Amino acid sequence: MPIRLLDETIAAQIAAGEVVERPASVVKELVENALDAGARRIVVEVRGGGLREIRVQDDGCGIPADEVELAFARHATSKLQSAEDLWAIRTLGFRGEALPSIASVAQVICITRVAEAEVGVELRIAGGEVQSRLPCGCPVGTTITVRNLFYNTPVRREYLRSEATETGAISAIVQQYALAYPEVSFSLVVDGRVMFQTAGDGDLRAVAVELYGLEVGRSLLPVQAEAGADELWVSVRGLISPPELTRSSRSYLALFANRRALQPRGALAAVVENAYHTMLMKGRFPIAIIDLRVHPAAIDVNVHPTKSEVKFRYAAHVHSVLGRAIRDALISGADVPVWDAPDPATAQRRFELRRLGQEPPSPPPSAWGVGAAAWDRARSRWDAGSPAAHLTTPLPLPPSDTPVASESSVPIAPPTAEPAPVPAPSPSSLPPLRVVGQVGLTYIVAEAPEGMYLIDQHAAHERITYEKLMNQYAQRAVESQQLLMPQAVELSPEASALLLGNAEKLTEWGFVLESWGTGVLVRAMPATLPLDELAQALHEMAERLAGRGGSSPLEWREAMLITLACHTSVRAGQPLSHEEMRQLIRQLEQCVSPRTCPHGRPTMILMTPSQLERQFGRRG
Repeated sequence: MPIRLLDETIAAQIAAGEVVERPASVVKELVENALDAGARRIVVEVRGGGLREIRVQDDGCGIPADEVELAFARHATSKLQSAEDLWAIRTLGFRGEALPSIASVAQVICITRVAEAEVGVELRIAGGEVQSRLPCGCPVGTTITVRNLFYNTPVRREYLRSEATETGAISAIVQQYALAYPEVSFSLVVDGRVMFQTAGDGDLRAVAVELYGLEVGRSLLPVQAEAGADELWVSVRGLISPPELTRSSRSYLALFANRRALQPRGALAAVVENAYHTMLMKGRFPIAIIDLRVHPAAIDVNVHPTKSEVKFRYAAHVHSVLGRAIRDALISGADVPVWDAPDPATAQRRFELRRLGQEPPSPPPSAWGVGAAAWDRARSRWDAGSPAAHLTTPLPLPPSDTPVASESSVPIAPPTAEPAPVPAPSPSSLPPLRVVGQVGLTYIVAEAPEGMYLIDQHAAHERITYEKLMNQYAQRAVESQQLLMPQAVELSPEASALLLGNAEKLTEWGFVLESWGTGVLVRAMPATLPLDELAQALHEMAERLAGRGGSSPLEWREAMLITLACHTSVRAGQPLSHEEMRQLIRQLEQCVSPRTCPHGRPTMILMTPSQLERQFGRRG
């Protein structure tokens, strides 16, 4: 085939593939243009997840009437004058690709006026072609409306996610720039409802309170450092969470290089996380808002099509200043933790398994692989002498007619399908255990014929709750409790949009949510979930709905099971009575996979008599 130049429209649509991946990409480009225009007030309105309509209104300098059509030509920009400017970029946009790329895959209306003009101009473009150009009365600034995104490239639309997910991505973009520019007032309106609005008074903590809630915003620690001069100059400003305030993903890492929003990954994210070394549990991540600034000649922002990654000329120096600033803030802001042991009555109320009642009938002998009499004798022999052996009101075990399912045995079925059958429990792989006590309010010490067991109380209870929830979900019968006093939970606008947009999916797990102010109103929740764990569980569910960590039906079910099991379970550092420890072990014995928690960690370790003898240096 002969070589020829591409048609201008086709070339523009190919270029749009790099710039406009989804509705959130459009919002990002338009917001960046507004900021470069010196806007002090930016309003973002979206409908239908951004596919139906996106409108970004600003009070910036506007576009001169005789240049408005040129602004939609490829590689037309006012932000670069020469090639040397590429090595000292001081603006967010500079390629001149945003507006033409957007206009090539949507219907666009641009209304703009500069301060020197008495009237503005309205330009309409569809599929990259100018439809009309008319004078228009309007305030100083620019309003760009994007309708029917990807109307002429339907294949692109098929790869987009649900409206709720796309709205969440848009909200995340606007939140990022609200944090990067606290001196600019941002408003986000979704389907006619104001999701959030910042004051634009320059107070970063006030923006954090608006987006993350009062409790989170108030607890963040300030970060401030400056080092070097000229091209080695580095400035770090921002807020970070104390070690006890964490999230389940990196999505709460808001990183900015010269006020440019970056993806929460790569070297900078690693520096932030490493600063928390030994302070965070595995799989937990901090909240951080980091405004990192360097000399414009010491950073290359033209290394990624979406400008979401950068390269530093003196990366080691930048990383050193950033890591030291965060570590200093953590050390100077850390309080000495004081453990206040709750009284036994308080501990009794907090333990999820404490609904006392009659113990259900023991499983049939065949379920355990041994005769019932032999099991009872073994149990009584090892329980003899237990301080709580005389108690007759143990915590209820799962009913024998609803056996616990294994994680690999219950396939996901659509809501209209019949629930999958749940297999009977397999023979217990645990010996009869006699509770000795508790170590560090974290590990249960138990004795068995083959030695001493140390049982992680949180991991063990996670396994119990995980299999119980799996059994309930397989039968479409997750226990839900209506709240006499609905609970208001503060969430970020992105998290709220994701949760409310997936209300039907969450109902299957016992949640009933409504829109409320700066978060959601919870009217019902899973019966096993403690109230003080509700907010953290909702945060983690929003992370999963955003597709972080997998979004297939199987991954979603697994994530929900693990999230609810983790937040329902007894915690490390929680005192348990002797009877509570015995009941925990009995329920663990009925699990299909009692030796690991849902995360794969062991629930217990065994020290045999020979190992103990070696430690004490004695034999026989």
